[in-house]
Amino acid sequence: MKLLFYPNDFLMKSVKPFKFDEHDPLQLEIEMLTLMEKSKGVGLAANQVGLDASVFSILKSNGDKIAVFNPVIRAASKETNLGIEGCLSFPALMLNVSRANSIAVSYQNKEGNTVNEELHGFDARVFQHEFDHLQGINFVDRVSKLKLDLALKKRKKYIKKNFPGAKVK
Repeated sequence: MKLLFYPNDFLMKSVKPFKFDEHDPLQLEIEMLTLMEKSKGVGLAANQVGLDASVFSILKSNGDKIAVFNPVIRAASKETNLGIEGCLSFPALMLNVSRANSIAVSYQNKEGNTVNEELHGFDARVFQHEFDHLQGINFVDRVSKLKLDLALKKRKKYIKKNFPGAKVK
């Protein structure tokens, strides 16, 4: 399992539902959580590893590490907040993204059982970020062109300073 980086077209793809009879959910959870941790991330979606299936892994604020299969956001609070986000597929790029403060979600766990949960704060933000990936939406799509251009300039300066000789777009 390998991480894909922008501008790989698969990152803009809406994935198909996860089918428990076509994939091994236990093995997939292990592989995705391992890659997520190795990459120092808090979430990893199927699109980011070239898998056409509705699944992502997350590290929750309580320390739980889980795979989320066939997620649905059933409701979202009207209250939103602006928070800093990064993405493993967009190294060294940080953006302020507006997200719902809390969400009500449903998903299947690795055993195929349905889980209903309310998520708040950090957990809601990570879930929404990874859920977007499954729809082919990236966090760069959630900010204005001006904010993105400023962040890209800052990123370019950071990479040139900290990684001499690296090529930056």
